[in-house]
Amino acid sequence: MPVVDFGSFPTLLNEQYREIELMLLSSEIDMVPDMYTIRESDRRQERRGSVGEFGAWPEFDGELSYDRMYEGYNFTATPREYSVGMRITQRMLEDDLSGIWDGDLFEPMARAGIYTRQQHAVRVLQFAASNDQTFYVRSEALALASNSHTTRTPSTSTATGFDNLGTAALSPTSYRANRIQMRQFRNDRAQIANIIADELWVPIDLEPRAQEILYSDRHPDSAENRINPESAARMPTMIKVALHWTDTNDWCLMNSAMRKRNQYWYERIKPAYRTIGDFDTFQIKVSGRGRWGTGILDWRHMMFASV
Repeated sequence: MPVVDFGSFPTLLNEQYREIELMLLSSEIDMVPDMYTIRESDRRQERRGSVGEFGAWPEFDGELSYDRMYEGYNFTATPREYSVGMRITQRMLEDDLSGIWDGDLFEPMARAGIYTRQQHAVRVLQFAASNDQTFYVRSEALALASNSHTTRTPSTSTATGFDNLGTAALSPTSYRANRIQMRQFRNDRAQIANIIADELWVPIDLEPRAQEILYSDRHPDSAENRINPESAARMPTMIKVALHWTDTNDWCLMNSAMRKRNQYWYERIKPAYRTIGDFDTFQIKVSGRGRWGTGILDWRHMMFASV
């Protein structure tokens, strides 16, 4: 078990070093509130379900026609536990000449916790095209982005409008095609849902390309000086950069209002930190611990491109 002692940081005890810089390089940007609706959790598992819609009204022929809603799909989310600790000797704290250990012993640990949570938050994009069950299980048993989504409403065709997975690289043409495809998503009754994308989620590598498509007044790939119908000035859309999305080609359109109703972050135990002194070894122990998880209900809030 690693222990911070004289042999670990000889420079902190060397008078020749005037200053030692504590390197804090990991991102502190917390994207969880931007990607999820956060819910406090008081149980080991969280379950959330959905109910479909009514069909179109039939013509009244003198007798009232009755309809009903049908149960949709659901998910079961299981927050998982994460923790880390550090041991440092009392003499290391006493003899440190740099002042590194005079500050907050928890700061680097807390930053690492934020970094860990961002990696977990971005799984919704990182693994959208696979049936990721790290934190939750969807009863539909398909990837969040799929060519063959289903419905639990009987006698309903899923031949059209149940596909939210594309393969084309980000370009003005594919961006337009995916927006149109998203507007033609069907609800559980196979009625056109008309879901309009107002967010473009990209990894860091695609941010410049996204800016060309959304922020150019004229068509970015045309020499004919045509207008750019995809311009955010004409169709308000925000670029969202998922910092820990390691893919360099995939991208995703989302409807922000529907995203908030379908992507949940469950805070079972908020990250907490504690310290204790060990009587036998004269060591100081510090630790951080938390429990959290995600749950994604429906797929219609996103049109995903797995390039």
